[in-house]
Amino acid sequence: MGIPMNVFELTLTLMKIQSTSGEEEAVGFFLRDHLESLGWNVELQAVSANQNNVIATLTDTPRVWLSTHMDTVPPYIPPSEDDEKIFGRGACDAKGIIAAQITAAEKLRKEGVEDIGLLFTVEEERASTGAKAANLHPIAAKCEYLINGEPTDNDLAIGSKGTFRLNIKTSGKAAHSAYPEEGDSAIEKLLDILEDVRHTRLPNDEFFGETTVNIGTISGGMALNVIPPSAEAGLRSALRQNANRSRTRSEISFAIAARSRCFRRASRCECLRSMGLAKRSFVLRPTSRIFRTGANRY
Repeated sequence: MGIPMNVFELTLTLMKIQSTSGEEEAVGFFLRDHLESLGWNVELQAVSANQNNVIATLTDTPRVWLSTHMDTVPPYIPPSEDDEKIFGRGACDAKGIIAAQITAAEKLRKEGVEDIGLLFTVEEERASTGAKAANLHPIAAKCEYLINGEPTDNDLAIGSKGTFRLNIKTSGKAAHSAYPEEGDSAIEKLLDILEDVRHTRLPNDEFFGETTVNIGTISGGMALNVIPPSAEAGLRSALRQNANRSRTRSEISFAIAARSRCFRRASRCECLRSMGLAKRSFVLRPTSRIFRTGANRY
């Protein structure tokens, strides 16, 4: 049997392992080895080529699970501490939570409670692919209760907003910047679309509050002296998962479609809509009034 680390030692050890989304392999290996040294039965559930959920049990009938995620948002910030607090990426979201859950599980185990499980997932910060894979695992059927760890200021959370992600791509025509009339700027088109999206009224929820949209990434162009022929932006909307999802999607989509009809020249704008792992391509043209998609309806 290994020697357990206290919650602070374990938190700092985990934080020293970089595990931004997509790079969780090393921290997963560490948790596997650490939990096995404590006597847990550990399985690495493959989610991608270099991503594994960590599933740990003591018996064949785990009823109650403690779960959180191993990935963090970028950039990596190494840990530091003072007399009262630990600082750095993952201190509260969620390396500290992993350490707290393992410490709590070990305490329950010493009291004779063994129908518990530990689940640490990958990719929570982007698409929750780890959680989706865990739901498909046969052992999920044995779960009666799951306590999910997130930084909530020690308040019990009973709900959470969902996520709606979009990539918006615009196309133009390249030309030398000395002759702008010969080109068609994809960046200007994208800026117009984003301005409309920013001013689109989105649904609110009495419990969860307002729906928000973050324009998280923008890229495009070739050089300072070239009219940009392509541009792209990535958006993330936080919203109530059920009632407001369709309305939010429709409001943003119609804002994009309306702007496409105002473009000076015929253009092509692809909107890759991602809800979970699903993606669909939309072709928008200045004269179009509806989406033309690969499916029968939107």
